[in-house]
Amino acid sequence: MTSAPPLAAPGPVLTPTLPATPTPFAPNRGGLPAGPVENASAALPWADWSSLQWAGFLLLAVLVALVLLVSIRRIVHRLHLVREQEELGHRDLDGPVLPPAHAFTALVPARGPAGLAVTLDLLARQQHPDVRVLVVVHPDDTLTLDVATSAVRRHPGRVQVVRTGSSAGRPPAVASSLVDALAEVGDGVIGVFSAGDRPHPRLFALVDSVLSRTDADAVQHASRPALEATPWWAPRAAVDRWWWSRSVVRSHGRAGFVPLSDSTLFVRHSWLAWSGGWDATRVAAGLDLGVRMTVAGARVVIATSPETTTVERSPGGLRDLARARATWVRGCLQVLGQGDWRRLRPRARRRALGVLTEPLLDAGVTIVTAVALVSTVLVGAPALVIALAAVPLLPWLLSQLLDVGGTTEAAAEQGRRATGRERLLVVVGSVPDRLVTVVAVAAAVGVELAAVRPRVEGPSASSEPIRGGRPVGVDEPAPG
Repeated sequence: MTSAPPLAAPGPVLTPTLPATPTPFAPNRGGLPAGPVENASAALPWADWSSLQWAGFLLLAVLVALVLLVSIRRIVHRLHLVREQEELGHRDLDGPVLPPAHAFTALVPARGPAGLAVTLDLLARQQHPDVRVLVVVHPDDTLTLDVATSAVRRHPGRVQVVRTGSSAGRPPAVASSLVDALAEVGDGVIGVFSAGDRPHPRLFALVDSVLSRTDADAVQHASRPALEATPWWAPRAAVDRWWWSRSVVRSHGRAGFVPLSDSTLFVRHSWLAWSGGWDATRVAAGLDLGVRMTVAGARVVIATSPETTTVERSPGGLRDLARARATWVRGCLQVLGQGDWRRLRPRARRRALGVLTEPLLDAGVTIVTAVALVSTVLVGAPALVIALAAVPLLPWLLSQLLDVGGTTEAAAEQGRRATGRERLLVVVGSVPDRLVTVVAVAAAVGVELAAVRPRVEGPSASSEPIRGGRPVGVDEPAPG
């Protein structure tokens, strides 16, 4: 028989002790401090802030609000494409093609042989009976001159060469080349293209119909670089230009201001002759011309059609991309300082001011967001301050989603599907793309501050007042 194990001796009896001050029961209040209310308020992060810390917090809040305002305005301009989707391509180039009624002269300022032969061939083969192509070449640029001369031999009677020069012996700017070529042009419609552009074969016939139906003084057609997977910055640049030509420009045009481009632009010669044409001192000739024409009351039609969009030549490298952006920023600064935009109607004036200052605001948004995030993390700021500094990332994320959708649409216009690499590069490349913009803005501002440009006297001078009314032989625009 097995004996039972001995029982352990009982431990001491524990007697619970009540607290001196009983805590009243409060349901669903687990985790709150059991002390007085003033002790809980002392635990808040701003309880012991100094006046300097409060000033810094308020300054950060103001900067974040301004950044949000700029970012949301940018998104709204891009969403104009969604709000008026039914109007895109239905009131511009998709109407019936009318019989030819205008004579066209295409001006191609050439500052290098890259892509020039393709552009001249496509312009010379336009399905329009009255098209003349003038390629503007500097005499010292022998390679470009050889390409242009070969095009003259391939298309006799349609392509001609105009030699232009500059006092410094360097190739002239685009505006200076256009001014020299304008002296060789008679009446009709002037089309401006860049070397490397690939216009649609029926572009001139469709623009002719638009001019006849709308009696427009100028037609700005859509143009953008082709969506390509390489190099890494190409998808980002192509999508930005896609948004600009398909939505942003139309949004500005609806407000009464159209920033004209230096490519795929069609203007009646009577308007150019009356207003003095392009200003040779401006690096963004189309932007300056658009402001002066809008002030004078010209009717500008924005033509957007995916099938006939002109494909531009992509920049040859990252340096060329930064140089092109710096040129655009310089053009904005020049037109901003010129002051003609102040004569626009109030709504159009606000849009013009927004377009001209947008590069500076974009660079400021990038710098403020980066500095705010990095500084708040490095100094060990409270979580509330870090969260406030990160608020500008929310519209940035929304913008990336829109850009992915824009990549899909841009690829569909090219007759294919967007690749995963292209969508990824559009998102990942947005950060270094912002850095390129900051560098371009800094370079443009530096050049403008250091440049000393003499005043130009004559009919093309920006300082001369713009006359009211319209040129002789052109009907008055519809009111509004």
